[in-house]
Amino acid sequence: MIRSTAAGIGLVLAAVMAGPVLADSFTYANPRFGTSASFPAEAFPQALPEPTDRDGRAWRSPQGAELFIYARANSGGETPASITRARGQDDEVTYAKAGQRWAVVSGYRDGKIFYERYIFRGGLIHSVAIRYPEALRGRYDRLVGPITMSLRGPSS
Repeated sequence: MIRSTAAGIGLVLAAVMAGPVLADSFTYANPRFGTSASFPAEAFPQALPEPTDRDGRAWRSPQGAELFIYARANSGGETPASITRARGQDDEVTYAKAGQRWAVVSGYRDGKIFYERYIFRGGLIHSVAIRYPEALRGRYDRLVGPITMSLRGPSS
């Protein structure tokens, strides 16, 4: 199936403009890096074990949707533009946009829709990534905007 850039842009715009308020939301705040984001707990009810390096956390749904909130040091001098280019080498990217201190990328990876938002703050790259099967598009597309726009990281 051929997927167009217009479809990717439509996904992003629909998610941002039609996104609901996050009812019964849970806010994760990473104690190591200060990264935080909010999401509806019922959409991702299973918390996965915290990684040993304490860089973030992941959750999933029984139907296969996944959410990742994390940060990492920007030791390689990455930029928002370099992230969008790199994603295009690994995945079928249908939408990518970057500003001076942020980037968003969406498309398809391993048979799932993905949407990732990155913000650059104080030598760190903070990120939220959502992945879900196409069969769950009706439920998760509308959550993408509110979840990813809740991403925060300290400014220094």
